[in-house]
Amino acid sequence: MGRRTIVLVIAIALAAVSAFAVWRYLTTVESDIRADISEVRVYRATELIEAKTTGEDAQPFIEEALALRENVVFEGSTVLCAGPKSENEGEDPSVYGCPENPRDLANTLAGKVAAGPVSAGQVVTTDQWVEITVFEDVSLSEDITQGKVAIGVRPDDVGAAGGFIRPGDSINLIASATLEINSFLQLLEDPILRNIVLGTEFTAPPTTTSQPSGTTEDGGETTFAVTEEDDPIANFAQTFPTQLDFTQTILQDVEVIAVGDDTLPNRTGSGLTPVGTQIVVLEVTPEQAEMIEYARQYTSVAMALLPSDVPYTPFESAGVTVDDLFTLIDRIEAQVEAALGGTGN
Repeated sequence: MGRRTIVLVIAIALAAVSAFAVWRYLTTVESDIRADISEVRVYRATELIEAKTTGEDAQPFIEEALALRENVVFEGSTVLCAGPKSENEGEDPSVYGCPENPRDLANTLAGKVAAGPVSAGQVVTTDQWVEITVFEDVSLSEDITQGKVAIGVRPDDVGAAGGFIRPGDSINLIASATLEINSFLQLLEDPILRNIVLGTEFTAPPTTTSQPSGTTEDGGETTFAVTEEDDPIANFAQTFPTQLDFTQTILQDVEVIAVGDDTLPNRTGSGLTPVGTQIVVLEVTPEQAEMIEYARQYTSVAMALLPSDVPYTPFESAGVTVDDLFTLIDRIEAQVEAALGGTGN
């Protein structure tokens, strides 16, 4: 073998050794890269899941998918991970799996609702699902229109439109009461008390009549005796009933914002069941709230349910309103004056 041949063989051997070394190096680097970019099985939403959707209703829209391990496995991760890719199963879970991640989808969704919207393609995490009671921490005051207030009324089952009133509905509020006026009638019948309490407007002189008392012995003119008749106001008071009954629509087209603990509008067209006797919360102006509270204290109230999605036409109610209770004396005074106007003196 010549010298040149020996040199060529040595060169080829060195090249082979170098190539092998390079191959081993690249293989090691590739293994490291593969370990860093290994994929694991996660759960993704296939379409938008609205906030407050129950886990049971959301489950058909969640399926397994693959994600880079580095995006799933990290300290404090709440991403649900079902384990490594199938071809990596059986490998070191610390390299290919996600042993520290939550993995039980059924347990995560059981009895829970979506805390917020879950977008299509979004990876499912445990903190996306919460107890429904979390939403009860929201204050009802956030839903009250500026310049208005909320006030509660508790009619009976019949007075609450049979129990079919729901948040989002509109109602008319009706008040009914019996007003006892015995004491006031006694006041009208006593002219002295009338003058002291009600003033001179209720002080009317008694009517008088003249009647002949006889003739003189010498045939002179006949003399007359003056007699007083009964007090006309007292007589008029005796014609009043001892109590006044009234029923009146006192507020119209009032919005219901809550019934019991339900603050969500329920506009389903059929299949409703009555909710029974519960507190109905109305959104009204402060002045209307005072009227409602007065009616609640001194009358019995009922609610008339209005049709939805139909323009409401207000009407003039001809009954005795709550405001009339404050002007009762003025109304009786007008009737007394009318009666006195037809009485001669």
